[in-house]
Amino acid sequence: MTLQFNPPGYRRTIIVFLVIVLLGLLAVPGCNLSFQPANGSREEAAGTRSVNAGKLPPSPKVGYLAPDFTLLDLKGNQVRLSDLRGKTVFLNFWATWCPPCRAEMPEIEALYQEYNDKDVIIVGIDLLEPENVVGEFVESNGYSWTFVIDTTGEVGNKYRVTGIPASFFVDKDGVIRAMVVGAMTKPAMETQLAKAMR
Repeated sequence: MTLQFNPPGYRRTIIVFLVIVLLGLLAVPGCNLSFQPANGSREEAAGTRSVNAGKLPPSPKVGYLAPDFTLLDLKGNQVRLSDLRGKTVFLNFWATWCPPCRAEMPEIEALYQEYNDKDVIIVGIDLLEPENVVGEFVESNGYSWTFVIDTTGEVGNKYRVTGIPASFFVDKDGVIRAMVVGAMTKPAMETQLAKAMR
């Protein structure tokens, strides 16, 4: 004789619990950060392609020049955003402790494999983590694009990043053409990347 634990309403309680958990996961697009953003709000400015991008002011908004920065990659080489002019750049702010960041990284790798020979540069900007932690994570997962570390949070503040993952798609003139907070699929990334590749 086998005993079964199946009180009335048990199955319904489990289903309600799972629905609540799934809704909670969908409601959280990314991980919150503890440092405060620089002055300004998160709204996007309507941008049109500029004839002379050099006259645009830098601002982390669509239609503005992407704020310049210089950070070190995992091999100790300097990566300066302004040196990447002439190429389309996908900036992705992330951290190893952020589940949505980790979830989208295989999608970024697939994007990198498809676009790395099309003048598209992907730069993963880790926020505030030790180099050895980031390096081990990148190596163990076999990720191939460029990774830099914002050890002070200064670049994150320049870009007013308050939640990660946060992605900025920059055109060949250095102008931000799209920005997204939260994890994306490869098709969603391609949609945003296309705005910067026009």
